[in-house]
Amino acid sequence: MLNEEQRKVVYANERFLFLLAGAGSGKTRVIIERISYLINREVDGSKILAITFTRKAAEEMRVRLKNNEVNIYTFHQLCYENIKKHNPKEPVIIEDEKIPFTKEEKLNFSLYKNGEKRLRKPKKYNEYQAFLSKNNAYDFDDLLLQFYELLSKKTMVNYDYIFIDEFQDTNILQYKILKKMILSNTAVFAVGDPDQSIYAFRGASEKVILQYINDYNASIYKLSLNYRSNASIIFHANQLIKNNDREFKKQLIANNKKTSNVEHLLFKNEDEEAIYIIDWLRTLKTKKTETAILFRYHERSYTLKYYLQVNAIPYQDQDQLDLQFGINLLTMHQAKGLEFDNVLILGAEKHENRENMIKTDEEERRLMFVAMTRARMTLMFTSVLLDEQKGRLKQSKFIEESQVKTKIIKHFNGII
Repeated sequence: MLNEEQRKVVYANERFLFLLAGAGSGKTRVIIERISYLINREVDGSKILAITFTRKAAEEMRVRLKNNEVNIYTFHQLCYENIKKHNPKEPVIIEDEKIPFTKEEKLNFSLYKNGEKRLRKPKKYNEYQAFLSKNNAYDFDDLLLQFYELLSKKTMVNYDYIFIDEFQDTNILQYKILKKMILSNTAVFAVGDPDQSIYAFRGASEKVILQYINDYNASIYKLSLNYRSNASIIFHANQLIKNNDREFKKQLIANNKKTSNVEHLLFKNEDEEAIYIIDWLRTLKTKKTETAILFRYHERSYTLKYYLQVNAIPYQDQDQLDLQFGINLLTMHQAKGLEFDNVLILGAEKHENRENMIKTDEEERRLMFVAMTRARMTLMFTSVLLDEQKGRLKQSKFIEESQVKTKIIKHFNGII
């Protein structure tokens, strides 16, 4: 059954809608139910477009909707399919790992293209384009640019209804593509949560939400009832995110009223931290639960991975996720859209180079919020006092903001 908030938006009559959907609030179900409602009212499924953020989300939507007529794509899939229709030569997308440029260089090239080449041209950009040309290949940003150019010349798509999920993770170019697809007969249903906007480094902007609302005088609906996490987890997540300067303020409400002990455990060093985590994981072994250990940077997980391997404890790492019962190690960004029974946030230390600016501060806080709201039953933080060079570290201020209590593990010989 739909709750009252969900029911209101599923059966809403406005042409332009924005759904402010909190973490774990059933937004995918609402999208499915609204599409089904339209089809039951004899809307042609082929005239409905749903844009999702990942291939996995698109596939999940197809399975749940059980209607092959509805067009469900990621933004890049949508561009690819339409370019292919209007180009006798099928576009070849080059795999990221085969591109001989650094991660930072590729990110700069992407930002330049998504800014429609109006920013200063990055170093090595000409070399990069020559590499693509030599291989007769596009990158994903080329798909967006070419599709936008084609849309600017002629009407290539004609949908009566457009649904767009994870709207807070779209960039300005993607929003301009959406605007080109909105014709006189098109209704739009945008779904997003500015509190979960974590891709600013790739050009995404939660400001797109406000722009859409203003451009189309969109009606705003809200989903605040969280069906994923227990009441304790939701309490601490709310305490954290309210520290951001938010255009759209909301408070999650836990449907699950059970409570749990959310703690921050402080260790002397990464070795002591890893030994404790190994013991903790062994206590979970017989419970058949999904457990995730999340971290901000890959490097922070190296010591733990070593101890897992030495102790012959199997784990699934990054892209090998199949979300069966077991231990999953992944970055906070990779955890977006996933959920687990138990979540341990590893390495909750302060990073001077990342928390010294307001813009970065708010982005990092949103990322921590996303990490916390992946947990269903158990949430725990860990950090260490000393780095590998025995330099003193401070805990992240997000621990205090979340009102999570710190528990010191073992005696540190008077160094605290």
